[in-house]
Amino acid sequence: MAIDFKKYIMSTGTHYIANSGHDENKQYHGGKAGDQTGHEWELKGWYSRPWTVVLRWPDPAVGLKIAQLGIAAALNNKIGYDQYQRKSYWTQLEKAGYDPSKITTPCEEDCTAGVTANCKAAGYLLGIKALQDLPMDTYSGNMKSRFVRAGFVALTEKKYLTSASYLLPGDVLLYESHHGATNITYGKSVRPKVAPVLTPISGGAAEVPPVEAEGLRKGDEGSAVRKMQEALLLWYADALPLYGADGDFGNETEMGVKAFQQDAGLPVTGIYDEATRKALTGIGKAQKVQITASLNVRTAPGTEGTKILGVVHKGDTLPYGGETRQVDGRDWYLVEYQGRNAWVSSKYSKVVN
Repeated sequence: MAIDFKKYIMSTGTHYIANSGHDENKQYHGGKAGDQTGHEWELKGWYSRPWTVVLRWPDPAVGLKIAQLGIAAALNNKIGYDQYQRKSYWTQLEKAGYDPSKITTPCEEDCTAGVTANCKAAGYLLGIKALQDLPMDTYSGNMKSRFVRAGFVALTEKKYLTSASYLLPGDVLLYESHHGATNITYGKSVRPKVAPVLTPISGGAAEVPPVEAEGLRKGDEGSAVRKMQEALLLWYADALPLYGADGDFGNETEMGVKAFQQDAGLPVTGIYDEATRKALTGIGKAQKVQITASLNVRTAPGTEGTKILGVVHKGDTLPYGGETRQVDGRDWYLVEYQGRNAWVSSKYSKVVN
């Protein structure tokens, strides 16, 4: 069954974290492999442990992948808690192609071993060697130094530690020498207006059918409809909650197409036309920022108080980091520039597939 990641990441009710703290006997070791109660590794509301530092990977797209891994692990009751067998989860995660939802052999982790394993998995899924190299003997006493050395940013301001308002998906919550967990939900002060596009954990682009002149619409049937429905489910796992990809363009599919069109900023017609096909084709593909005129690349969004890292010119492209922020009435895109995170103005650039 597909996991509805957006349900947890975009939640406006419970602010979720992926938390693991004891076995089925409320002990640190000695229980049966796997999650016997559903609470050995679970999705629960944020709480003050207290946390002493938040560790954040600079690229929010990586954070989203870490959050997805945390959700999938918490929902799989083959994964339990035991400090003495804390590395067995990583062993099974490797065998499952780094997707916790595909683990079928009971295994164990503890709070920081689970977080570390998921960050390593994100490294393999996204090709980030620094994450791949995180040691599996990491624990709460050395996690901060090891994660910072790998490239995480240590956030210690009060606003990150005493509430969930400024947390991003994939942030690592750490009570040094005691406990660690993964933040799942966007904090209310940093929640995006439009939900991010989430691909399956293992990635992959949407396979979408070509469009005939009249498009696909309610009443159509067949393989083209089914492929279009599968692409909608890749965009949002709960887009077709009753019938899924059944090849029948009925009321549910029409509503799913309309929801996608609204999310993508397209005319909301309910008809699978060429514009809708192009938007769906981009799901799961790496996006880039195309430069339309010479402009400065900056250390942060906006011009006030930011440093210029360099200049790019018309026709250049930079990898898009998946985050757009509005400063002084203008969108700024997170990009990768000379191996580091940077920002460019939307005035002379645009996001493309």
